[in-house]
Amino acid sequence: MNAAALKFIDRDRHGQALLDDVVRLFTDLLIASGATLAMIDVAMSKAVAGPNERQSTTTFTELGALLRDCMEVMCAWRRDVALVGNNGEPTPLEVSAGKKSFEALCSNVGCKHLPSEILKVLLDFGAVSISADGRVVSETPTFLLGRAASGGRLATDGLLKQLEGYLHAVHHNVCSVSGKGKPKFERACTVAVAIELEPIFDRLVRTRGQEFIDSIDEWLERNAKHESASGTYVELGAGAYFVDLGIRPARPNKG
Repeated sequence: MNAAALKFIDRDRHGQALLDDVVRLFTDLLIASGATLAMIDVAMSKAVAGPNERQSTTTFTELGALLRDCMEVMCAWRRDVALVGNNGEPTPLEVSAGKKSFEALCSNVGCKHLPSEILKVLLDFGAVSISADGRVVSETPTFLLGRAASGGRLATDGLLKQLEGYLHAVHHNVCSVSGKGKPKFERACTVAVAIELEPIFDRLVRTRGQEFIDSIDEWLERNAKHESASGTYVELGAGAYFVDLGIRPARPNKG
């Protein structure tokens, strides 16, 4: 069986497995919230009704193992002190020449795919660009799942992985109420504020959120090299996200 066929099978299995898990977790949470199976069936039917009437401007792409390679390359680029400037931002890299090249970065990370494959995906998604002198330039802090400026591409398996992670955290905590394990950290806060403050809050979340994710990513990368004495491993992570519940016509009453 050739490599192209193997990659196709891996992408198909990976995407469907993630989708199955997301739907299962979401359904379990709906039932835990008090929804009946009949209610869920009606809601699901309404949600998927008339798909031809909905026009999507997003190009969906399944990346499989390429998604992990892309994310690890972009994160490693930011962490390597030899590859960042005085401002802490990634410096442009030669494509293949020298120890400080994009090809060398992919090799150091231990990517499963060719540097040319990874570079093409990052270019397609707008995570990097090619400068006039032919160097690879970082355009985002990490590998983005979608970017409107690059045609609205979206990695479907990446999106499902994000949903799976959050739903797993909530699902675990809901089950912990009945004594099934200890609850994991999971917090969010919202309050109605003047709409003029939204840009300020956006910058605050982006800055503090990126700092938090970078610190978590650095810890995970450093400890991922440790061998388990028991031979058992668990996939761990943490996330940060911006909550926007929409316009409120008036300030809610206090008290």
